[in-house]
Amino acid sequence: MAGGAGTVLTPAQAEQAFQAGACFIVSPGLDEGLAARCQSLRIPWIPGVATPTEIMVALRLGLTVLKFFPAEAMGGTKTLSALMPLFPDVRFIPTGGITSRNLADYLKLPNVLACGGTWLADRRLIQERRREELIRLAREAQAIARQARAQRPA
Repeated sequence: MAGGAGTVLTPAQAEQAFQAGACFIVSPGLDEGLAARCQSLRIPWIPGVATPTEIMVALRLGLTVLKFFPAEAMGGTKTLSALMPLFPDVRFIPTGGITSRNLADYLKLPNVLACGGTWLADRRLIQERRREELIRLAREAQAIARQARAQRPA
């Protein structure tokens, strides 16, 4: 199974991730130098954005899948709903404050492609090797996602 690299901040880190076998890059913000390096490596890049200005820059760079970060701090689902008519071709992957309690609210939005949440990979559970609890959390998130997608407006 191929994976990506997250929290990539510099072109050098993108290069390292690519050399290590990453199939995509995710960063917390939008950086044109990082965009250029990912483009030269021909590796998909999902930059973080939080404002309409950043979204417009991303669109100018040809990017339409964007990380919305930090989602809850930037207004969460209300902000994503307000952005929908302005940027109808953009799909977001919100992260930052997403939990099992608000996951469904995000996934019901047509402009949300996926969500990220650290509750799924709780460091304590990983360190304690509590595999069954991690599996339970993943299954819970999967069930929430299925139900939310079924309720999504057509």
